[in-house]
Amino acid sequence: MNCFYFSRYRFYKANTKKELKFFLLSDIHFSPKVTQSTLNSVRKQAKLLAPNYILIAGDLVDSLDAVQNKSDLKRLTSWLEQLGQIAPTLIALGNHDFYRKNPAHTNIFSDKRHWYAKEPTELINAINELDNVKVLNNETYEDKSVYIFGFTQTPEYFQFDRDENHTTSIFNPGSEDKNIMLYDLRHLDHNLIEKLPKNKAKIAIIHSPVFLQDPEVTNYLAEFDFYVSGHMHNGVVPPVVNDFWRSDRGLMAPGKLFFPRNARTHITNPDHKSIICAPVTTIQDSAKPVTFLNKAFPVNIAMLELSNRETLIGKPDIKHQYINF
Repeated sequence: MNCFYFSRYRFYKANTKKELKFFLLSDIHFSPKVTQSTLNSVRKQAKLLAPNYILIAGDLVDSLDAVQNKSDLKRLTSWLEQLGQIAPTLIALGNHDFYRKNPAHTNIFSDKRHWYAKEPTELINAINELDNVKVLNNETYEDKSVYIFGFTQTPEYFQFDRDENHTTSIFNPGSEDKNIMLYDLRHLDHNLIEKLPKNKAKIAIIHSPVFLQDPEVTNYLAEFDFYVSGHMHNGVVPPVVNDFWRSDRGLMAPGKLFFPRNARTHITNPDHKSIICAPVTTIQDSAKPVTFLNKAFPVNIAMLELSNRETLIGKPDIKHQYINF
């Protein structure tokens, strides 16, 4: 589908001296199947919207195999460099950013595990060499207006309760381990998440939103104004249905769980913190042979805007629309 589904979320923030605009992307799942036309269209839309910051909430690549060739890596970094010319571009890591393909996993019906985990050191280094682009691997970006923290959920967090040798399936869905996330938050340098600057917009980029409604988790993140996530692919809810389904539930989660919670942004009050980005690539290349279904889904982009306009105090201004490209 050659169009964008554009979502804009405008919230009141009292101490915002000027309107702040964040262009949000997630789950690009870069691979040879992600066309240059799509990447160029995303860049052009970002330039048109003129954000102050660009945030990418993980799964930048479909797997590390997608950038093992220098030409593929160059295509990705050139695009990121162009985003950095528009605004500071800040990237958190997702589960796919750690993954290498398991040669024993031959197709979607294989009983062998699809991935093994590897630190994306080369990818991170290549990105961090770019001007105005940075991977926030349990790191922060700060200037006079914002404080942005990228929290890395480890491969262990995503691989909990999965057999050592076998993959997940519809009948044996994968899960995520809250205890590992709590452990990782507990052992962070707490200067990253406590005593944060009061007069700045504070955003945590966290790939998976699964536990971002859980009080044990959010207790560690209480000082942030918003959490920006992805991972859930909007619950793979198709167009038209997506326009009328007023719920945070989706149809299916990445771990093959049906009707998952916290799969979509569903704002019910002005203090809402969790913005869950729908994906750029809904059916990624690693989901062969069903990748043809991706043609039925739009490319998703979003804007988070913070303003001191008093008309927004009681009710955030939310807008969704389709844009051809």
